[in-house]
Amino acid sequence: MNAGDGFNASATPIVLVGLMGAGKTTVGRQLAADFGVEFVDLDEEIERRAGMSVAELFARHGELAFRELEASASHDLAPGPRTVVAVGGGWMANPIARGAWPAAVTVWLMVSPEEASRRMKSRTGCRPLLDGADTRSVLERLLAQRLPAYGQATYTVDTNRLRADQVAAEVARLVGLATVA
Repeated sequence: MNAGDGFNASATPIVLVGLMGAGKTTVGRQLAADFGVEFVDLDEEIERRAGMSVAELFARHGELAFRELEASASHDLAPGPRTVVAVGGGWMANPIARGAWPAAVTVWLMVSPEEASRRMKSRTGCRPLLDGADTRSVLERLLAQRLPAYGQATYTVDTNRLRADQVAAEVARLVGLATVA
């Protein structure tokens, strides 16, 4: 789909997908600030429901419990028009979660494992799939597993050499997002 192909940014949510470290939350917050849209971070919603951090949820109950809560939160959330949602890195590969918003426009914020690793260097302890592991190797494996799902996104933005404000501007251009008068 190309900008101007009949997509109406005011009629459907925009979901930012991609590997951890792609900038989904940062870009989502930037879009909300720049264009007066609502922003929802699905991981924050999951933390609110679980009463614990994502890292703690993984440690106590495992990835399967997290994915089930992710799907449940997706089905309950029902984001409205002019809403940007940042989802976890595995959301797009979770058909139950992804199926909750069939009309949503998905934007894959593509990032290389090398760049994602560099961006997350100072964030140890908050990424449960990376704890105690070689970050780059884990990200390469996750990308290989999730690539078919990410490839189904409506749009793709290569974030590797862009600042968050530049990524937000490109997402807005692609989806036809304009400020509200």
